Amino acid sequence: MEITEEKSKEIQPHSLENNITKDAKYEMKEPPLHRRIRYAKQICMFFAATVGHFNLGMSLVWPNLLASDLQTCNTTLFGDEIHMEDWEIDMAGSVQFIATLPGFVFSGWVVARLGRKMSMMLVAAPGVIGWTLIFLAINSTMILTGRFITGLSFALLGASVRTYLVEISDTSIRGAAGLTTEVMKGLGGITVIALGMIFPWYYVALICLCHLVFYGMLVVPLLPESPTYLVVHHREEKARQLLGHLRGRHVNLNDEIKQLKEKNSDSDLRSACSGVFTRAVFKRCLVIFGLFLISNFCSTEVIKANALRMLQSSGLALEKDVSTILVFVLLVSGNVTQALISDKIGRRKCLMLSLVLVMVAYAVLGAYTFIYSTEVDVVLLDMEVNITSVQDDVSYLTGMSWNWVPTVCLMTAAFAISLGIGPIPWLLSVEYFPTHIRSQVMSICNSVGNFFSFASMQAYSPLQDLLTPAGLYWSYASFAALGIVYTFFIVTETKGEVIG
Repeated sequence: MEITEEKSKEIQPHSLENNITKDAKYEMKEPPLHRRIRYAKQICMFFAATVGHFNLGMSLVWPNLLASDLQTCNTTLFGDEIHMEDWEIDMAGSVQFIATLPGFVFSGWVVARLGRKMSMMLVAAPGVIGWTLIFLAINSTMILTGRFITGLSFALLGASVRTYLVEISDTSIRGAAGLTTEVMKGLGGITVIALGMIFPWYYVALICLCHLVFYGMLVVPLLPESPTYLVVHHREEKARQLLGHLRGRHVNLNDEIKQLKEKNSDSDLRSACSGVFTRAVFKRCLVIFGLFLISNFCSTEVIKANALRMLQSSGLALEKDVSTILVFVLLVSGNVTQALISDKIGRRKCLMLSLVLVMVAYAVLGAYTFIYSTEVDVVLLDMEVNITSVQDDVSYLTGMSWNWVPTVCLMTAAFAISLGIGPIPWLLSVEYFPTHIRSQVMSICNSVGNFFSFASMQAYSPLQDLLTPAGLYWSYASFAALGIVYTFFIVTETKGEVIG
């Protein structure tokens, strides 16, 4: 039967509407300038909320500064000498992660009960106590205790900020929003190394203390509450007003609020606690646990706390602070690249690319370190050569200058880690679950992830002794290879999905 022109006009818009997503329909109606302005507002909120992660980045990298200072001038603020064994240096980096085990369990319920904004403000309280202890430390016990207390602070920071970011952002830029935390951590890491070139470790601790006060007392109070949290807690009028600013007037707010309610309908039928312990949630938790295991034993956190020691164990081409800063510049570069491409190519492809690069970088570094250490042994057997001079001049041993390899390999590994396997497990731990259980389940996942971080960092020195540095790097490459297979078969994509 021939279709009349009038009927054709009625059918075409309907068929077109069926082939585009709801978000795309709104974007077609919204002028590009308005959309850019909205995105600019959201990005400003992203960076304001993640100012605390700048402090977290400083804290994660601070053990590099401590280790470096103890080699050259091991005095405290009060002029007392302080000595720390290798296991204590390892503990200075890892104790924060063990503190997050109770911290995340507690913080998940705090974020769900008090809201995202209030939880972000509370971050400053334990953080200030911890950094004060470190600043005034006269022995290793005070340093480790302070690091433990700051770990409690950062557990609350992670649970509140990551939840907040995915709930205020548009679906089309949600990946970039979640990865803002990693960019800020990377910038914090670079900053603390730069500050360490000017100030001793205890004054840098004081700067970190002041920064955390600035975040909790001045920055967070300027931010609005999460609209998703407001909807779930039946404060729809305020949520509607905030969503109007975040999504623009071209979005059907009734549909958005209705969708949020549907995604979180279980919160009205059963407690969030029972919602956590379901088969579907447990299966997704297992996927996240596996990613965190692979991530940490690919050196995701080890490289941040021990970049200087890793470079020194492999030989250096450049001055130690310069080499360390270059590694952290590549960490930030990887984060920025990930933020730009994550919402375009998806989480799984970013993970695969990241793991391939990590595997290659550590395989090469392991091979170089093996050859380097073998030649050092040969020279020391044949000649009475001072070990310091040997380590300072690898070209003396090899006949050619290859001592740039460790820095380049660690820079490549740092970039690759930040490109996917470092940040994406944290992002998926938020995106995999709906609002009414998000903070609680994310806290469980992050507790397990931080346990793996503690284990990998505390095992750094023992594994070096057991496997040799070359063997340790090859183990990182092996876990990266395992991660490629795991991602291909197990990890599901969340790009563009409405998470509720």
